[in-house]
Amino acid sequence: MAFFYRHNPKKFNYIPRYYDPEKEAWEQKKAELGYDAKLSHEEQFRAQMRRSWSAPKNEESKEERRVKTIRRIVLGVFVLFIFYFVFCTPMMVNLISGLMGK
Repeated sequence: MAFFYRHNPKKFNYIPRYYDPEKEAWEQKKAELGYDAKLSHEEQFRAQMRRSWSAPKNEESKEERRVKTIRRIVLGVFVLFIFYFVFCTPMMVNLISGLMGK
């Protein structure tokens, strides 16, 4: 009767797990700070590189601040020049009075 023998189905040993990204991030921070030594040497190195690469993104560099300051000064000078040209030159005063019909 080996011809009609049916094998039992293989069991699927799936154990559902809950993934909490906040908890995992918290565990990662704890391990990085040395409170819990669950990280391997390679994972600690990766965490250190991640920290060093992300630090400059949070702060402005001196070069960026200098460029922004120069841009503001140039824009301010340009606005003052336009203001002077529109309100303080006789040519514009004559033009405005001519348009008004005086």
